[in-house]
Amino acid sequence: MNTEKTLKNSVISVAAEILTLLLQFIGRRVFVHFLDVEFLGYQSLFGNIFTLLSVTELGINGIITFHLYKEFAEDNKEEIGKLMYLYKWIYRLIAAVVLALGLLCAFAVPSVARDATASRGYLYLVYFMQLGAVVATYFLSYRRAVYYANQKEYKCIQIELYRTLAVQLIQIGALALFRNYLVYLSIQILGNLSSNWLIARSSDRDYPYLKKKYKVTLEDIRRRNMFADVRNFLAHKIGSAVYSGTDSIVISAFCGVRTVGLYGNYYMLQQGVLQLLFYNLLSPVQATLGNLVYSKRSKEELWEQFRILDVFGFFFASYISMGFLTFFQPAIQLWLGKEYLLPMSFVAAFSLFIFVDAMGEMAYKYRSVFGDYAQDRNCMLLSAVLNIVVSVALVQLWGVTGVQIGTLAAFLPITYGRSRFVVRGFFGQSLRKHFTRHCLLLLPLLAEMAVVWALTGNLPVSVSGLALRALIWAVLPGLVGLLIFWRSPYFKGMCRYLKKAALIAARKVQEKLPSRGGGDA
Repeated sequence: MNTEKTLKNSVISVAAEILTLLLQFIGRRVFVHFLDVEFLGYQSLFGNIFTLLSVTELGINGIITFHLYKEFAEDNKEEIGKLMYLYKWIYRLIAAVVLALGLLCAFAVPSVARDATASRGYLYLVYFMQLGAVVATYFLSYRRAVYYANQKEYKCIQIELYRTLAVQLIQIGALALFRNYLVYLSIQILGNLSSNWLIARSSDRDYPYLKKKYKVTLEDIRRRNMFADVRNFLAHKIGSAVYSGTDSIVISAFCGVRTVGLYGNYYMLQQGVLQLLFYNLLSPVQATLGNLVYSKRSKEELWEQFRILDVFGFFFASYISMGFLTFFQPAIQLWLGKEYLLPMSFVAAFSLFIFVDAMGEMAYKYRSVFGDYAQDRNCMLLSAVLNIVVSVALVQLWGVTGVQIGTLAAFLPITYGRSRFVVRGFFGQSLRKHFTRHCLLLLPLLAEMAVVWALTGNLPVSVSGLALRALIWAVLPGLVGLLIFWRSPYFKGMCRYLKKAALIAARKVQEKLPSRGGGDA
């Protein structure tokens, strides 16, 4: 892998996300001090509705990015320009469709916002403000694709960081001065639009050939098999939108919009951590894999690399899932107060889901660079059906915990489809052996969960209690992982890669330091 590029993107991403997450924590704490948590429920609820509307995007982002990997690897500017020109006009059409569907969905707003205390007119105002922001985003957001396909996503991250700094500080000041949710929301919308505009301007400078008008013919689209890709990826979009876009709607319908607000606090913390780890730390790996897949490497060499990443995935999944189990409740209590806590059973179900999700993350990274969306489209559709059926059934028994269990159940077909595509379809390896390894690794994970729960369940939310939690979390997953993998050649390969990354990082730091002395006496 191109370790240096990957490491640069990862380090910048992680540093930016840590600062962003810190600002979001401060902003959310100020929010609940000046405004009711119900307003956060509106934002989460309407956000889920717009996630469902994202089906109309048809997977164009993934399809175009997949084709861009190959063209950047070959430095084919003409084809890159054609792809981005096509991308622009498709997204403008999608913006019009989203606007029309959003206007139709407005009739359902009073029904899904159960127990809302705000007037119907106020709810509609918030809804249409968010809809307008979503529609406007489609006119500029497509420009990010060139940076991600070319392993230069750090440029987008830097712009997003500056935007977040400005928006969070202005929002905090506005809350203190006006205590008005509409002012708060307006600042957020303007901030999002400005970052997309700045990224578009930056892409004009870095890729000036994208400003040309390209002639894209029907033959160009057919040659790349895009009609079939869109048809097959539509199943992925429907499955993904229903899977990720219905939780808040189900919670609002059965538990009330205030519970959606409480869930939104957990969701914000969850997304911050996952953005930091899944997307910022690991996202640069995907572009690297995309370049490797289309290089001259043998399948055997790529499989060895996949197995190394799979071992890394276990350590990664163990630490992140145990981290949520250990720190989720204390973090919410310290951040917002004990009255904002959801049940511990919800945290346990969520931690188990995170382990399963993180264990399959490397397979997802590989899967994303291949295209051929027909392979696992039925798995995505099954996931959508399971998420609704199981969540609606269990929310009536166990409330928000039941919804989280539904999310876990619905994820299993997704991880099966991705792994089948990559392990058996691309590498030609045994899928049964792959899943047997992963299922066996669930056993030590469940044991870890039981131990962590027993050791930390009654610890006080204090400095000493947090220190003891941190010690248990730092030692236990690593110790279990070492006991399982210490003789594995793939574990040794992981250590070599991490050592190489550390040496590159140390060299970069040394280069940044001012030289001491120098010159002749």
